[in-house]
Amino acid sequence: MNKIKDKAEFITLLLLFGAVMLVMVLINRCVEPWLMSGGIELPIIVLSIIVYVPMIAIGLIYTFVKGDKFIEAYEIKKIKISTVFLTIILAFVVMPMGWFANELSQLFVPNVFAQAADSLLGTGSVIPAVISMVVIAPICEELIMRGFFQNRFSKIIPFGASAVLTGFLFGVLHMNLNQFCYALVLGIIFACINRASGSIITSVIMHMIFNGFGCIAMIISTGIANDAGMSMAEGAEMYRTDIKTMIFSLIVTGVLAVISFFITRILLKAIAKREGNEIQAEA
Repeated sequence: MNKIKDKAEFITLLLLFGAVMLVMVLINRCVEPWLMSGGIELPIIVLSIIVYVPMIAIGLIYTFVKGDKFIEAYEIKKIKISTVFLTIILAFVVMPMGWFANELSQLFVPNVFAQAADSLLGTGSVIPAVISMVVIAPICEELIMRGFFQNRFSKIIPFGASAVLTGFLFGVLHMNLNQFCYALVLGIIFACINRASGSIITSVIMHMIFNGFGCIAMIISTGIANDAGMSMAEGAEMYRTDIKTMIFSLIVTGVLAVISFFITRILLKAIAKREGNEIQAEA
């Protein structure tokens, strides 16, 4: 009987993810262009809120229908100060794994972040863009992907399978191969840090740091590209099509990613012990 319920829950969650994707696509591909055609250009912060609120609402409605408490269901729990510091360290430690996945994807497709840099960092839009990417996106995406989907999937399938599945869905959420690759890797890591700490707060912190680092890199790279008389997109594409440079970069980031993997395991165990999650610490 439990297997039948778990199977029904599994299918329901996949359908709910489909609904989340549908809402995001409709707003991004239909509502926003329709508003722009009428001369209405929404600030990026407002647009982000319009996109994320209904996506989050889908999970919240399901949570309340099931009779679950929001705080408990989404694992929004206090963490120790030492865990915060370790989480910040871990965010930088795992970056090489994301870099390697990003570089690997660029063997086949352009760097999407670089392609969008000029529009994101247009005149007078830097601060709103940073707020949207570094604050709004991490909080909302973690509530959706780890708070709702990961926590629910992990109750009906083994943790490893749920982490890979939600990491995969997190990649799909970005709707392009370039971001899919590193979102998949980061999604799995975010699931692991939450399991170790017992709180979604840790993945939110890591997500913010990763996006913040990306924003800083984008701003600096855009300035360098502009000084060289080209756009960020042109500079990124020139780098991507230089095979020797790409191979060298893949080797370097690959080696760093392997080192990063082993240090990540150590830090996850340390976080689990500090939060009293001995099962996770021994995993």
